[in-house]
Amino acid sequence: MKNEPVPYSTVASFTPGAHVSRIRQNDEAKACRFYATEQFMSDCWQPGNTMNGDKEQVVRPTQAVLSVRTGDVVISLIHRKAAIVSPEHAGRLLSNNYVRVEVDSRKVVPAWFVWHFNESRESRRQQALATQGSTFVLRLSLTEVRQFTATLPPLNKQKAIGGLYLATIEKRHYQERLAALNEQQILSQLSDMIQ
Repeated sequence: MKNEPVPYSTVASFTPGAHVSRIRQNDEAKACRFYATEQFMSDCWQPGNTMNGDKEQVVRPTQAVLSVRTGDVVISLIHRKAAIVSPEHAGRLLSNNYVRVEVDSRKVVPAWFVWHFNESRESRRQQALATQGSTFVLRLSLTEVRQFTATLPPLNKQKAIGGLYLATIEKRHYQERLAALNEQQILSQLSDMIQ
């Protein structure tokens, strides 16, 4: 007997990041950096542009703002992907382009949720419908994401799928990095042959 799809909102809570312009600041407050595209792509095991830390946007909030913790699931509404926050990015603030997802661990394994959101046919179909008709930016809305549905397998299957998915994208990252380094070495050797 096949399980019926359930809305994401019944298995997880979603907290949007803050609008940068709405954060009250004070020069005396502690400086905080944002969880931005560079950190998100790194947590997705995707190559990204490395930013100079001096060029990152820094705020000094005087109010409580949402920051990410190691192991949090974060969705980028612009990239239409989910990732698990790594230890090196913990403590950064979330802007309104990101949403923190707190899954109910009695129903959903975080790594499986990331796989489902990023790769499953079920989610891809819903994302395509949600962005249908968009002409400029294919940005998801939080309301739409909450309404997405998932057919939940048993937790042991979720754990296996999620673990394999994360291991696969990490392996692909290192294989691509190794291939790029090999190419650089070969091109360097070719240049040396000419001289």
